[in-house]
Amino acid sequence: MTRQILTQGEAFSIAFFHIKIPVEGESDWRIRDTDKLTFSIARRNRSPDIEKTFPDGIERSGDSLFVFLTAEETARLPCLLYRMLLTIDFGGKGKDVYTLADKELEVVAR
Repeated sequence: MTRQILTQGEAFSIAFFHIKIPVEGESDWRIRDTDKLTFSIARRNRSPDIEKTFPDGIERSGDSLFVFLTAEETARLPCLLYRMLLTIDFGGKGKDVYTLADKELEVVAR
């Protein structure tokens, strides 16, 4: 797992390229309007400090996803080690939730 470094109080963006999900019986799977994508930054076993969902806080271009954090959002994060998660909830019903990305994020002071 590669650790990302974020400087507290600076704008930050992260991209997830070529997201592929092997769904049985579907050769060309695409994110649907009923699916819920969630990006979160949280300490282990804690509620998220930052959470963004598609389409409001996550941008999509083809099979790539982009998340942008403002300087104001990152300024509120204490200098600690976090977990960045990108999950998908097929159908948005909370039953079929899968982790697409799980990365460490270290917030450092300016």
